[in-house]
Amino acid sequence: MKKLLVLLVVGLLAVTSLTGCAAPKTYKFGTGSYTTVSAKPAVAAAEATKDTAAVEAADGRVQVTTVYAAVLLDDAGKIVYVDIDEAQNQGTFDATGAIVKAEAAPTKTEKGADYGMKGNSEIGKEWFEQMAALEAYFVGKTLDEIKAIETYEKDASHKAVPAGEDLKTSVSISIESYVAAVEKAVANAVEVKGVATVGVGSVASVSGKAAVAAVEATKDAAAVEAAPGRIQTNVTFTGVAFDKDGKVLVALLDVAQNQGTFDATGAIVKAEAAPTKQEKGADYGMKGASTIGKEWFEQANALTAYFVGKTADEVAAIAIDAEGVTTVEDLKTSVSVGIDEYLASFAKAVANAVEVK
Repeated sequence: MKKLLVLLVVGLLAVTSLTGCAAPKTYKFGTGSYTTVSAKPAVAAAEATKDTAAVEAADGRVQVTTVYAAVLLDDAGKIVYVDIDEAQNQGTFDATGAIVKAEAAPTKTEKGADYGMKGNSEIGKEWFEQMAALEAYFVGKTLDEIKAIETYEKDASHKAVPAGEDLKTSVSISIESYVAAVEKAVANAVEVKGVATVGVGSVASVSGKAAVAAVEATKDAAAVEAAPGRIQTNVTFTGVAFDKDGKVLVALLDVAQNQGTFDATGAIVKAEAAPTKQEKGADYGMKGASTIGKEWFEQANALTAYFVGKTADEVAAIAIDAEGVTTVEDLKTSVSVGIDEYLASFAKAVANAVEVK
């Protein structure tokens, strides 16, 4: 009897021990983006004639809209966490090809109520409110279920508006680009265990270069070849997953770099979306010009691998010089690009991090 009691106690202790040391949950964490580029030519002012009305000058515009998403999937492929945001940036130019304005804007989530959709929305909800409702609807669903959401075309700019009763009262915006970004995030997802918190964030920059008109040679000056002007946007986005001790389990970094070009009359030359730097891979073409002989994706992945095992404060403390290039000896042989924007997007992801439930 005594021997039986001992065996029972040992068995209970073994079960308790196994329960207390349960293996951490396995997830998949990924980020992805979807970009569109639109452009409008500049208009030169024209005086009225007997046959035509006067024309007022109007600036041309290149607008780049980058939707990015981060997802956490359980072992059944269902979404546990999703965060979607939209970085919409533009630059303007006049009818001589000169830059009028080129500066980055906050994302739509960052703008919050200042985005100004509520007054024009038939459901009286701001963009961030509608996106929060859409994200909540995605949670618990697989990618196939999300792609199967019924939509209808309301007008030319709203081609995929939710049609189902469960979303109609909370989401009146087109969801096509948001589903596309989520699909890419799922495709890019990597396995990770023991996730406690996750977040994603971005920083953007916009630059402009004036167009150059062709000039014929004179006796005093050489000819000048025509050169298109350019509006370029960079949206750097980083997704990060932390363990219960606040240490990085995985960090995913990418840059959506897009541009539109125009000539010295303000006419559009080209405006189309490009793959991200990670998607371009070896085709990005940095290796030959790199002092360390490494492509952008190799350098970006070396940087995020360096983040793993560190706290947010330790990542923020990575030393850089005035050009944004790291001075850390352990990184100098694998990362030669400026990383200031990458650290800034990581900091945004930390600020946006939420607990995994």
